[in-house]
Amino acid sequence: MQMGYENMAKRVTLAEVAARAQVSPKTVSDVIHNRGRMRPETRERIIASMRELGYHANAAARTLRTGISHTIGLALPNFAQPFNGNFADVLTQYAKTKGYRVIIATYYGLDGGLPALIEETYSIGADGWVFLSDSPIPEHRNFLKQSYPVVLTGDYLAHDAVDTVMFPNLEGAKHATSWLLEHGARHVGFIGAPQQLIGRGEDPTVCADIAAAREGNAPLRFKGYVTAMQESGVAIDPALVGICRRLDREDGEAAAEAIIRSGAPLDALCCANDAVALGAMSALANHHIAIPDDVQVIGFDNTPDARFSSPKLTTINPHIEQYAKLSIDLLIDRIEGAASNAAPNVYTTTFDLIQRETTR
Repeated sequence: MQMGYENMAKRVTLAEVAARAQVSPKTVSDVIHNRGRMRPETRERIIASMRELGYHANAAARTLRTGISHTIGLALPNFAQPFNGNFADVLTQYAKTKGYRVIIATYYGLDGGLPALIEETYSIGADGWVFLSDSPIPEHRNFLKQSYPVVLTGDYLAHDAVDTVMFPNLEGAKHATSWLLEHGARHVGFIGAPQQLIGRGEDPTVCADIAAAREGNAPLRFKGYVTAMQESGVAIDPALVGICRRLDREDGEAAAEAIIRSGAPLDALCCANDAVALGAMSALANHHIAIPDDVQVIGFDNTPDARFSSPKLTTINPHIEQYAKLSIDLLIDRIEGAASNAAPNVYTTTFDLIQRETTR
């Protein structure tokens, strides 16, 4: 059957929605973009009118008019780490409250990692990007400087190229270790030490490297552990330091297994993240080592898995909501011009210790 233009559904306009809801077109626009203050009943009446009339905002027309598509890109290495998925979910939900949608792209398997994703970002057409980096950004590389705004996350430095949001890695791990020592632990191990330490256990430059660490969550969290032990006057037993190539459950379990088999005295574990901690708990359970009676365990990140493990995991909460909110707010300020000329800065979230069942 041939369909003529006369049979096509008429596009509902913003003005028609405003007339139906008995408000101004600007008020309807404020609801669409989730901005401005109004009575809840007014907002509900506008939303009901939009539904009744079948109104859908014309994103293409809005982009042509404002130059902004209200789309943000999020670049992740992968979803293998529980944190990455949790971060993506929290960031997406917060962006939605600001009137932006989020498109996610992963660079796992790309030859060159995050820099290799840059060309693809232009075909996606987002207004700006949040990059979650899984490796250091070389100072001589300028791939962070694009024609669109960028915010860097992942706990690596941007060398003043773009705004950076970081977790309190050193401070959080130091607090966790100090807490264990203050609550009676004397043989505190660490699982998740950076893989750069592999084969360098007796290298005298290792301590200098640790002291100089300024970026990367594993190096900084290990530095926090070392700092707390040193300030407490407690010697670090190398047998209680578990190095991980990947900060996942499998590596955490393997590292804890090696520590247990070493026979070194152990009464607490500070772990680089929750995934590693859950793997360590599995190894302890396999050897019938009671948690927390025999060995206390503290994770880091406060991922959803920490609440549902058995026993429930005590962990450092670095406030992922704050991490996501900072990332989105900084990016939108750059996109919409509120901070277009401001110098890039580094922002760090706060933290607290969430005590559950793996500590006494």
